[in-house]
Amino acid sequence: MESKITITESEKEMFDYLNSLRESGAINMFGARPYLAEQFALDKRKSSDILQKWMKNFNENGYEHLLA
Repeated sequence: MESKITITESEKEMFDYLNSLRESGAINMFGARPYLAEQFALDKRKSSDILQKWMKNFNENGYEHLLA
């Protein structure tokens, strides 16, 4: 059984950005880390962690249900 995760407002903003990037079709999402890092001034580790969290919890309909 999967445990329910929660995200912060800033993580939701990043998740929404990643959804928009995905919808644009501009890149393969496995290569999204540098875009995320640049957009939100994150280091490599943090941007990788956020990208992985987004991939595990991808939802086309948004992330309001995950907010803490």
